[in-house]
Order: sequence, then structure tokens, then C-alpha cells
Amino acid sequence: MPREEAKFEELLAIHCAPVLKRKKIANMFHVTNSQFENIKQLIAKYAQKLKKYGIDFFLFQEGCCRLTVYVYQKAALLLRLHQSHIQSFLSAFSYPDSQDLNEIFRFLDQRLCQCQNYPHEIGVFLGYPLEDVKGFMEHKPCKLVGYWKVYGDAEKAENLFHQYDRYRDELLNGIYAGNRIEQLLLDY
Repeated sequence: MPREEAKFEELLAIHCAPVLKRKKIANMFHVTNSQFENIKQLIAKYAQKLKKYGIDFFLFQEGCCRLTVYVYQKAALLLRLHQSHIQSFLSAFSYPDSQDLNEIFRFLDQRLCQCQNYPHEIGVFLGYPLEDVKGFMEHKPCKLVGYWKVYGDAEKAENLFHQYDRYRDELLNGIYAGNRIEQLLLDY
């Protein structure tokens, strides 16, 4: 396997294993233009490879010094974004009421570029419970810190975090054993 692909697959396993195993809606990670010779081409290649598993990619912050690689389950994300309580929450930030993910992503990309840190609503796009997203925004007492800060059901979140760790370890061990990422997803 070419070195760049190996490095990219390792990043996918570390940051996106629960998504690749279809147990989480989305995750993201950051790269710089200098890390990969042609990140857009690499993402297009993996988008094609993983499309049959319902996994897609979107590149945010292309005009910035670091790029955000967003890996998501398209069908699950669309279902989440069309839930009335999620739409209501996002409308408070002026998100378009649209069926078109690209339109929504363009708006999120603007928000990412405008905010010094991440816009707090990003948690909705990562599949975090809305209660936890709101708890963070309202500075409520945090019950647990793991893949995100938990303000709601800490026990449920802790169990999920342990599952996510197992998925990451399974994919990393498989990659280090010489398997390609798409081979490791055949059982899912």
C-alpha cells in the first residue's frame, strides 16, 4: 500500500472507526496541505471505496491552514438533520431549511471559517446527543468527558465510549496486520 494511503487509513481508524463501523453518524479530523500530496484526490479515492458501506466524505475549511476531513453516514445524517427538534435547534443559528446536504455543509463551512473555535452546533453534525450539545453551550456541570463532554446520560455515554475504543483498536490492529480499511469493513 502506498505510504500516503497507509497514513490516511491510520487517521481514518484512529478518528473515525465508530463511523466506519456504522455505529456513529460522523466524525472528523484535521490535516494540513503539507501532510498529503493531494488530499482532495485521496479523499475522492476513499469516498469511492467506502461508498458501498454508506460512508461519505466532505472537506471543510479548504481555504484555511488546516483542513477538516468530515467522514459521515449520509443516510443517518439526513435522518438526524430532518428531526424536528434538530431542525429547530439549527434554525436558531440560521441554518438553511434544506434537503440538500451540500447547502447545509456550505453554511457549516462558513460557520467553521468564521468562528475562532468550533461553532457549538457542530456536535449535532457529529451525532452527539442534543442534550449534551445544549449542556455544553449553557455551561452546565459536565458529568463525563470522553469522545465529547456529557451533560445527560453519563452511563450510556461511557458504554458508547468503550465501544468506540474497541472499534478503533480493531481497525488499527487490522491495518497494522496489513489489511486495507475496506477489507476490515466487510463484516459490517
